[in-house]
Formats: sequence, C-alpha cells, structure tokens
Amino acid sequence: MAETKSLERLKAMRSLLKSEMEKTKTSSLVLEKTGSKLEEINTKLLSLEADVKVDRWRSSPFFDHIRYTIAPVSAALRVFATVQELERDLMSCNEVLGYVSDVKCLGEALKLLTSSCVLALNWLEETTKFLSENGMPEDHPCGLRFRTSIKLLKELQMTEARAYRRGGSLHTALESLETELEMILEEEEVLSEYNLRDMKAIIKRLDAHTMLTNCVHVYIKNRTRVIQKRFEIDYLKKTITEADIEGYIGQWRLDMEIAVKEIYEFESNLCYEVYKDFGEEEHVPLRCFGAIASNTGMLQLLRFGSRISKCRKSPAKLLKLLECFSTMDNVRTEFNRLFRGEQCLEIRRETRELLQRPNCPPLDGGVPKLVSVVTEYCDKLLGDKNKPVLSKILEIDLGWKNEKYQEEVLIGHMYNILREIALNLDAWSSSNKETALSYIFMMNNHSHFCGLRETPLGLMMGESWLNAHEKYRDYYAALYVKESWGKLLSLLNNKAQTMKRALQAFAKGFDEIYRKQSHWVVEDEKVRWRICEAMVRMVVPRYKSYLQSYIMFLVEEGDHKSHGKDLKYTPKGLEMKLKAMFKSKEGAEYSHFDGNMD
Repeated sequence: MAETKSLERLKAMRSLLKSEMEKTKTSSLVLEKTGSKLEEINTKLLSLEADVKVDRWRSSPFFDHIRYTIAPVSAALRVFATVQELERDLMSCNEVLGYVSDVKCLGEALKLLTSSCVLALNWLEETTKFLSENGMPEDHPCGLRFRTSIKLLKELQMTEARAYRRGGSLHTALESLETELEMILEEEEVLSEYNLRDMKAIIKRLDAHTMLTNCVHVYIKNRTRVIQKRFEIDYLKKTITEADIEGYIGQWRLDMEIAVKEIYEFESNLCYEVYKDFGEEEHVPLRCFGAIASNTGMLQLLRFGSRISKCRKSPAKLLKLLECFSTMDNVRTEFNRLFRGEQCLEIRRETRELLQRPNCPPLDGGVPKLVSVVTEYCDKLLGDKNKPVLSKILEIDLGWKNEKYQEEVLIGHMYNILREIALNLDAWSSSNKETALSYIFMMNNHSHFCGLRETPLGLMMGESWLNAHEKYRDYYAALYVKESWGKLLSLLNNKAQTMKRALQAFAKGFDEIYRKQSHWVVEDEKVRWRICEAMVRMVVPRYKSYLQSYIMFLVEEGDHKSHGKDLKYTPKGLEMKLKAMFKSKEGAEYSHFDGNMD
C-alpha cells in the first residue's frame, strides 16, 4: 500500500519536473542552442584532433599547445552530455531512493561541469594568447575555433547556476523532494520503516544543498497541521464559567494524558528518528518538537488547568484539584523528558504555574490549607454519622457497574486521596528555594498526619501509617537543626580568623538566622519545644566552650580591659533566644496562600 502511494507521488513529481522545465522556455532554448553549438564545436574539435595527428602538424611549432588544449574542452563536453542525460532520467524515475540518487548525481555533475569549464577556459585562453604572441595569424582556422569555443564554454559554465534558479532542473527537482516530504509527513503510517527511510534520504539530499532550514520549516508546518486535525478540543475554545468548569475536569485529565503519553510521545520519537543525524546533537529534533508542541494546543490545555486551580475553593473542589495534580504527577516523567529545549520554555512555565497555584508552599512553613481542609473533610466522611451513608453510596454506584462493595473499596479511596496529598507536599517542598524552610514545612505536615491518631481517618489508616509519619517528622526536624545551626557553628572552627572575629561572625550569623526564621511556624507546641531544646543542646555548649577559650586567651594576653566587651551574647542569652524561636499555631494565624497575617 505504501509503495503504491509512493509510486503515484513519484509520477506526480515527474510530471511537475517536466512541466516546470517546459515553463522556462528561455532556459530551454538557451540550453538547446548551446547544445547544438556544442555539437558543432565537438565536430570541429574532432576535425582539429584528426588534423593534429597528420604529419604536417607535427612539425608545427604550435603542435603541443593545440594537442593539450583539446583534451579539457572534450572533457567539459562529455560532462555536459552526462548532465543532459541525468535531467532526462529524473523525468522517468519511479522510485524515491532512485530519484534522490539522480538528484545527487545531477548536482555533482553540474559542479563538475562548472570546474571542467573553468579548466578548459583557462587552457583555451592561455593557448590562444600564446599562439597569437608567437605568430599564429588571426584568421588561422585553429584560432577561430578556439575563440568560438571560449564564447560557448562561458555560456556552458552558467549551466549550474541556471539549474539552481526557479524553473531550473535542480531547483525543480529539490522542490519535488520537498513536496514528497510533505505528503509522507501527512500519512498515518509516517513512522513506518519505508517512510522513515525515504524521509531521511530526502532530508539528507536537501541538507546537502543547504536547504535544511527550509526542510525543518516544512516539517514543522505539516506535522503541526496533522496534530491540530487529530487533537481538536472543543471546550478549550468555549467561554466556560467558573460554575461550569468542574464538569470538564474529567475530560481535561483524559486529554492531558492522551496528549503527553500518546500524541507528543509519538511526535518526539518521530522528530528524533528523522533528524537525529542532522545538525548539532539534539538541536534540530528539539527545535522541531518544541515548535510543534507550542502550536498544537498544549499551552491552551495547561492554561485551562490553571483556570481550574484558580476557582473558588470548597472541599469538593479541593478533591478535584488533587485529581488534577494526580494526573500531572502521572505524566511527570514523560513531561520532563519531552518538553525540553528553548522552544518549550513557555510550556514549562505554564506547567509550574499550574502546579504551584494557588498552592504555593506557605511562607511560614506551616501546613497548607488544602491539606488541613481535605484531611478534615475525609475525617468527617468517616465519622459515625456520615460513613454509613458514604458506604451506601459506593455500594449503589458499584452495583450499577455489577461490582460488589467491600470495606477495602472505601479504604482504597481514602488512601489514594492521602497519597496525592503526599505527592503534592513533595512538589511544594522541592519548590522551596531555602532548604531549612523546606525541612520545617515537611516536619509540620508529617506532624499534622501524626495528629490524626484516634480520629476516624487515623484509625482507618492504621498504626504503621501513623508511626511512619512520626519517624519522618523527627527525621526532618533533625535535618532542619543540622542545616541551620550546623553551618553557623562551623564559623567557630574557622582557623583563618582570630577568635574575636569568629565570635563577631557567629553573632552576625545568629542574628540573620533568627531574623529570618523567628516568624516560621511549628504547629505542634510539643514538637516546637523539642526542636528548641535540640538547638540549645547543639549550639550553647559549643558556644560556651569557645567563649571560655577566648576569655582564657585574653587573660594570657593580659588584655583585661577587653574582657567581655566584644561579646554580644552570653551563653544564657543565647539559650533564651533559641527557646523563643518559631511561632506556634496558636501564636499567629497565617493565610496559607499568601503568607500575610490575617
């Protein structure tokens, strides 16, 4: 089937080549005229060649010059004959690879013709000049033939340039290859071995004629058109109110998965298979794919997702947001691999905006409102009043699908919700530029889950789930203490500084940390107290020891006047400051979306 289509296209290409060359009558007439004159030259050259072999020429002082000049002129004529033969072959070729091969040979023959003409002209002009200077009469038959040959060879030298002009044989052949490429790109089986082979051969030939940029443009234009036809999404073109947008979330999730895992996965593979051997490594495939992806609905799909995320929040809609996040997480690996390169910058920006809005991590490191609302909502659903109703709803829904309700079904739904929350927390945490704040954020959220103990949701999830969150809470608390205060203590080990300067640097560093972190929230007061105690145990003894060494140094130096004047903090003062770090949940209410005091 594919071979039949290719044969039909080649016939069309052949007709196009023939008609285009017939349109350029001037070029054809020039070639015809040149050809007849060249036949005349060839006849005369053969005659001259025969004359040269006669004994009376051998004694001529011009014998060697005439004999050596005939060879390059004859060579140029033979190359021109080859060019004409190749042009005729193009009009009768019925196979893509054969056509590409003929185009290649034509290009090489035209180049050879130009260089052969240059060589022949040099010989003729130099020989004619030499003969004239050495007594050959102006009307000598040999000299007349040479001057006629010079004029026609100059005309013949322009054959290559004419072939590249619009309507010329090579220009038309290359256009035919572009047309063939366009038709292959719109086939359903575009990635078949047969089509891939033909496309690579065509592009390689176009690239050899410095037409890769135009080839890439043709590729992008045609593949963009194919995807636009295949991936038309009606609701992206509609004006949808916030009240109605929830009804499209399910379709949006499906479209997003199809777009990333099927359509753009295929397009990426096609770009790399076709262009992997052209240009700089990955540059051409990335450019092609990026341009196609940016103009075929991906941006509009992401912006629709952003509209969903901006809608007014309610428990039901927050659950829908979790579903949207689940979809994006499901395609995350493919997304990161596919949408690279400069042309995909806008797509990546829209993706970050979708995932982070309106759920950017709280600026104080506290538990996001999304997390607290969803867990509270799930807990209420599992209460004595609501759980029987919820179970009945699930039982009826499964009954319509001829499925049996079991308790594990409800547990599975709740587990999936909490799993998506956990994935969301990882994304939020990784978006924090400050490592210490991300540790406080994760510690608070794991602490929040620990607090579900003895609640319906906590009882359903079980002790092992709760214990795991306790371990993670303590793990992130320890990481925070090491990250923030371990670096500060390293200032006291800096041997490049004097002890006085080390203490000054420590005090300055402590003030910066305290100023930045004192407004951070540790929502569980018991956890806050344990962290503060850990900070005191880590910082104060080390500071006290260093301080004692400094005082002893001053005593040894006899500098009693400086004793204590350079100290901003006493060990007790440092301990009091550390114990006052952080706000508790009761200490201040923060908006979890903008970090401002309510």
